[in-house]
Amino acid sequence: MIVIIKKLGIFKIRKEERWLTLGMFLVFAFFNALVIASHFRIYTIGAHGGFYTIFYKHFQMSGYDCWSWITTSALRVHFETARHPLFLSVLYPFYLVNHWLIGMTGVNLAVFLIAGLVIFCAIYSSVFIFRVFREVLELSQLDSLILTLFLFSFAHVLIPAMVPDHFIISMSLLTMTLYIAGMKIKDGKLMSIWQSFILLFFTAGISLSNGMKTILADLFTNRQRFVDHKPVFLGILLPFILLAGIQYCLYHSVEIPQKAAIHKIEVAKMEKDSVNIIRHQKERNQWLRTHDVMSTEKGPILSLMNFSVPRVETLIENFFGESIQLHQQHLMQDLSWNRPVFVEYDWILNYIVEGLIVGLFVCGIFSGIHSRFMQMLLTWFICDVTLHLIMGFGIGEVYIMTSGWIFIIPVAIAFIIKSLQDRPKTMLRGLLIVLTGYLWLYNGIQIADYLLHGMQ
Repeated sequence: MIVIIKKLGIFKIRKEERWLTLGMFLVFAFFNALVIASHFRIYTIGAHGGFYTIFYKHFQMSGYDCWSWITTSALRVHFETARHPLFLSVLYPFYLVNHWLIGMTGVNLAVFLIAGLVIFCAIYSSVFIFRVFREVLELSQLDSLILTLFLFSFAHVLIPAMVPDHFIISMSLLTMTLYIAGMKIKDGKLMSIWQSFILLFFTAGISLSNGMKTILADLFTNRQRFVDHKPVFLGILLPFILLAGIQYCLYHSVEIPQKAAIHKIEVAKMEKDSVNIIRHQKERNQWLRTHDVMSTEKGPILSLMNFSVPRVETLIENFFGESIQLHQQHLMQDLSWNRPVFVEYDWILNYIVEGLIVGLFVCGIFSGIHSRFMQMLLTWFICDVTLHLIMGFGIGEVYIMTSGWIFIIPVAIAFIIKSLQDRPKTMLRGLLIVLTGYLWLYNGIQIADYLLHGMQ
């Protein structure tokens, strides 16, 4: 028990992190409050049913899902538990608390409970990445703070910190993994079996694709010992076995009965209003086909891929573009309904800023290429490039996956800072402050304006 308590010290906010923590808390709380306030009366209706319609009809933020609100409200599962095997287990205690509160108050407080979870994970994402700069890369406190704020000024790092999706949970776990692995590499220590087990269990449990990154972190940290049979079984195979068992139990106890109930509802709706339902489905499918959203491939695996979307435009407008700076047109719209795959910026300044950041990123890779820590992070980045840009998984809205990889950009820039003398370092620091201030204002104002206009 003493060992466990000691290890949990990683969550203790240190003295030099207090102002960062307070500032980020205020920012995340503000934006979460705006999300809730945008449809406050609707989101807090304490109905006995109809939560799917309440949330799904009114929540629209760049294609992010509000399934956690629905699950916390009525224990209905609309996400794929095979890809997120632990997410339902995380949400279940929130459902129990909310179910009790609805009975007591008649008000659905799911949005507040999930906002608390999102803010908590967002704060620790910022704390862990700050520690990466401060302790792993040994930057000054000022440079660590600038790079942390720089990361969270990116559009699709800031947005996950206010929406009821799993991405910010994933980011907090990935940045924690990055910090732990970075410290092990720096100190020349091995990652223990129990650390490998816990990190893989939770990262892969929230999203299976994260599991590969944790395995790579284990590989770069432990190297030769990685292939020993005991660490492989206990640290890698056992977490997946447990996650498969959890998913199997939840699927049969929750999802199968729910599917039967939903089927009855759908049949009843079809009998009541078949004309409008069929028209609605045709309109949506037509939009998906004409805007290159639906894959033309057949089969359970190939159907998830998309090879028709142009990659160069994807890199410019979405992968590096929308991920960092929101487009002025089709702001926050959903690819599945009303947003084209590609939207161009109204200002040439946006492309200049994007070019500067990508240029710094490339230079940073060359600066840190001999670092084992940077090599590990590059393998993470290659995983995302392979999955999304080469295989085309989720390529139409690739920007919503940003928070799972884009921390490599400020880490790469950190290696440039480490290699510079005082005067050029000061100049780069000034450029980063300007870029950070610009992105916070540019993205923050657009997000706030969008949410304020949606208030009811």
